[in-house]
Amino acid sequence: MKLVELIKYLTNPEQLDELYQEQGVNTESEALLIYLQGILDLESDIFIFEIEETEDDLVFEKEGIQYVQLFPVDYAVELIESDLDLKDKGYSDLEIAQLLLEYRQKDA
Repeated sequence: MKLVELIKYLTNPEQLDELYQEQGVNTESEALLIYLQGILDLESDIFIFEIEETEDDLVFEKEGIQYVQLFPVDYAVELIESDLDLKDKGYSDLEIAQLLLEYRQKDA
């Protein structure tokens, strides 16, 4: 899954539970974090890890593969809904994904 595909879940948090079930994510975790495989890029694959596994490291390695943290899931939802005010404003999923990446690279 790419970041653009994840946007539909982030803009409709009710669907996040479905995604968590599909990916076998432990929703009892203290926090769930969005990581991009390799680098912060639209073409990078997305993974959701529990904070207990990654220790909230910005760069995390598992089985020889490097992942870079984008945001905690809850924070990404908050950015879209409130801080960046992107929800229901006519932005495409691609535009929202690009804005999140830009925010992460420049401001976070």
